[in-house]
Amino acid sequence: MPSPYATQEPAVSLWFEQTIHAGIHLGSIAYGMHILIYSTCAYYLIHEGRKGNWKWLTYITLLLALGTLNIAINMHLEEVDWINERNFPGGPLAHLISSQSSALNVAGDVASDLVPFFADGLLIYRVYIVWGKWYMAVIPGIALLATLALGILSAVQTAQPNASLWSNGVLNFTVPFFSLTMALNIFLTLLLIFRLLYMRHQLRSTIGPQYGRTYTSIATMILESALPNALISFIFVVLYAIHNPAANLLLPLQVQLNCFSPVLIILRVTRGRAWTANTVSELQNGSKSLRFDTSAYSSTAVGANSGNGGADMSMTNLKRSHDSDSNLASKSDYVV
Repeated sequence: MPSPYATQEPAVSLWFEQTIHAGIHLGSIAYGMHILIYSTCAYYLIHEGRKGNWKWLTYITLLLALGTLNIAINMHLEEVDWINERNFPGGPLAHLISSQSSALNVAGDVASDLVPFFADGLLIYRVYIVWGKWYMAVIPGIALLATLALGILSAVQTAQPNASLWSNGVLNFTVPFFSLTMALNIFLTLLLIFRLLYMRHQLRSTIGPQYGRTYTSIATMILESALPNALISFIFVVLYAIHNPAANLLLPLQVQLNCFSPVLIILRVTRGRAWTANTVSELQNGSKSLRFDTSAYSSTAVGANSGNGGADMSMTNLKRSHDSDSNLASKSDYVV
């Protein structure tokens, strides 16, 4: 039996509001994960003490700032729409639509538009590192600049009076922007997965499948290629392009995924568990001289051992056969 207190809004409008509300909660959960991953990565970057780590610390802090700005603005605007100004003519949905061109909302949109630029920029750099060929990054680099231009045009269009993320004028720029961003992300993901699978096969055929699991596992493929981010982006773009309100469920989530996917890659590098320029070079130029540290933890810990049962957060490292245990490949200047 329907509640006598139920809203009289049309089902379509109600579903639209529900997706926006639920989407912000999903984004908030992802933001919590983002803070956890950022804190862990920042700890290792600071604790390791390399001079070049400041640039990666700045990079992940910038992503955290953009993610924080986006989710904070979304939460504030939701409060204004449904609580502070609930008596707005036409109700919360009308207020939501009318506030899309406000300076605060545009700032949140700009933050979310910048995130893919920085996230895909790191993936392009990863393609260059893993493939070892500069020309592999040329076309993705051009596409990245195109996404930045479309993002700027989308933000300018959203700032126009009576414009919103769902109005036809804005859709002319946002659909190409989201589509190109998704296509670039999937393209980079496939480039990384194919290369990692090839190197996995090469590594296993050289030294056997029992070694190097840190570098060749399926989890490594997923994390280092940012596959979850590509999948969520694909689903979002399809839903958004066909004007399905379910896209609202994924937009805040996608922003946070874009933020912390690169941080996961950097975290793996700081712990010596990711493919680096050294790893690729050794495999390509001297694969027969490679061996892996098969112990659970190496002697060069980058974490802390409390001495009283505390966890020893060490690096699992790729080594050459003539290296000593304290002269690991990751001890040279690594590249993300």
